[in-house]
Amino acid sequence: MFDHFTTTPPRRRGLGIAFAAGSLLLGSGAAAQAAPAGVTVSVNRLILEPGTFGHVGSVRIVIKNRTGEPYDGGITVTEPIARTFGEALGTGTCGPTGRDGERDIIGCSLEDPIQPGANATVTISFRSPAKPQAFARVAPTVGTVEVQGGATASFQAIFRAATGGLTHPRPYVQDTEAELNVSVADVTLNRQDDGTYLGGTSVVVRNDGDAPHFTLGTELAIPAGVDEWPTMSPGGVCGVGGSLPTPPGGFQLVCSIEGGRLDEGRTRSWGWVFTAPAGTAPGLLGTATTQVALSDGPGQSDGANRVAFTITVAD
Repeated sequence: MFDHFTTTPPRRRGLGIAFAAGSLLLGSGAAAQAAPAGVTVSVNRLILEPGTFGHVGSVRIVIKNRTGEPYDGGITVTEPIARTFGEALGTGTCGPTGRDGERDIIGCSLEDPIQPGANATVTISFRSPAKPQAFARVAPTVGTVEVQGGATASFQAIFRAATGGLTHPRPYVQDTEAELNVSVADVTLNRQDDGTYLGGTSVVVRNDGDAPHFTLGTELAIPAGVDEWPTMSPGGVCGVGGSLPTPPGGFQLVCSIEGGRLDEGRTRSWGWVFTAPAGTAPGLLGTATTQVALSDGPGQSDGANRVAFTITVAD
């Protein structure tokens, strides 16, 4: 669900990943160029530092060209933890090339050719929504970096404890199901000076897990009598459709939600403004339903991410 909202807008040169459809173009024939002997790669350990919510960290990748010719290939990075890849500094363009299980594989061109005897450095940031713990944790799989068609290096991902420690890490287990909790208040539409009716409500979603995702998406089904295309604030990209039960004569839309990943324990909110035409009779118009889900992430089975609310026209 919401797969059509997982595209990350292209970034400036050197600022990393562009999750766009289609094959990745690495430039100068790099996609087909194998790294010659003498081009090597090394990478340090990924330490994910705890914040108030979530974790961030980065690795430093060093590519050395010990050959006698410039090297203009690229690198391929497999993230150690699903949906944690952030930005790549020191690259040209980046984009997805596949997956290893749930982990994304990202290909990046180099910002500039590496001259004979020179080095190039790429810094890649990672972000995890997992909440800080009093103990360190280690990811069960390592990340990998591969020079296009050649040398490889791996790196371990460790969550630093909230107390600062890295020793005796426990295994990290990422959630495999979404744990979103959604709340929304009933809506009353009040008469405006021009005779139309207007009213709004706020949707609040809390993430109680660390399941992989890029951002959030929402669906909204409204009853007949409410004008189509209610206003979302802050706005997202919306389209017609969805999977919710829609009242007869009603309308349904599906929208992206701004803000990127939602860290475990954090909330995000947005508003909906509804209108009804002049002459609408006072009383209950019907029941609306909204649902929030992880984009490009696992689903949810407990129903806490779906909620119904009423829309009423005031006397």
